[in-house]
Amino acid sequence: MNRRKFIRISALTAGAVLSDRIVPGILRSAAARIDNTVGYLYDMKAKSMDFEIIFDTEIIHPPKHGEPVSIWMPLSRSSFAQDITHLSIDSPVAFHITEEHHYGNKVVYAGPARFKRGDKITVTSRIHRKTVSVIEDNNEDIRKHLVLSEKEQWNEDIKKFADTVAGGETDPLETGRRIYYALHDLLTYDNDTIGCGPGVSAWTYENRGGRCADFHSLFRTMMIYRNIPVRWEQGILIPYPSEKILTGELEGDCIGTLCWSTFYIGEGRWIPVDLIEGHQKKEMRDYFFGHLSPNRFNLSTGRNITLNPSQKAEALNTFPVTYGEFDGIPLIYGHHYRNNVRYKILHVEI
Repeated sequence: MNRRKFIRISALTAGAVLSDRIVPGILRSAAARIDNTVGYLYDMKAKSMDFEIIFDTEIIHPPKHGEPVSIWMPLSRSSFAQDITHLSIDSPVAFHITEEHHYGNKVVYAGPARFKRGDKITVTSRIHRKTVSVIEDNNEDIRKHLVLSEKEQWNEDIKKFADTVAGGETDPLETGRRIYYALHDLLTYDNDTIGCGPGVSAWTYENRGGRCADFHSLFRTMMIYRNIPVRWEQGILIPYPSEKILTGELEGDCIGTLCWSTFYIGEGRWIPVDLIEGHQKKEMRDYFFGHLSPNRFNLSTGRNITLNPSQKAEALNTFPVTYGEFDGIPLIYGHHYRNNVRYKILHVEI
């Protein structure tokens, strides 16, 4: 969040009727002013959001000698939680929309081509994102979400902790609930963690903290150890409705992204959890077990990703932002290229 550059231009009309189901005894009219003490209640009432996203990848220092470069940009796709419309792509070189084979992630692929300084690939879309509780998805192959990445392997300490937390519980929903709250008590968000967090489960448990990827790596590891499939999802968070920020921009690097998880409880049903937002926004901790707020959009699913066409370097740990290569060597973010995400909130449904 510290890397975000929000530009405050105008404010949302603030106000909501808060039901007794959410906070007994607190009722406010639609014209009530949203302030810091009740803003989270307004956010929990949001049913959906519509926003425009402009995602740029700009070449700032092409490789020397004009080596051809390949660029892969994650492309949001429609799903149970979000609808993507008004999609347009502008590129100085030829591009193709492809699909990564294992998770079905959409990709804008450009190259290999000789890019010049200042060349920019721009993806514009409108996104309708709804608040998510139970996700119904009967078409998903749950077996691939029982496979851990190489960074998420459990050890004896993690196994012991998971067994202590879950005990003899076999119900996936209750197991997920116990692990969610146990990790809230165990972990601390660590601003000193280098980069975006390694997403290594053993390191996270030993360190008792980390960043977004670290929290969800340990959650996935403990759940999958208990034989419960967990989907890794990653995207970008924009301001909450109560923040009253309609337009702005942020740097689209890994620090500017957010990950969350959904776990399988049977009969095609998945339950969402957001450990980081539940940790950062203490008043919404209960909400983020079983709900996802609509001020986000998904860009990719899964870890250990081989793109399409395949990158020459190793599989990607995650794919929430643009990846590039020249001669099989990964481009360096901030030196060779930079991402920028601009957003405009069009509508909030309460």
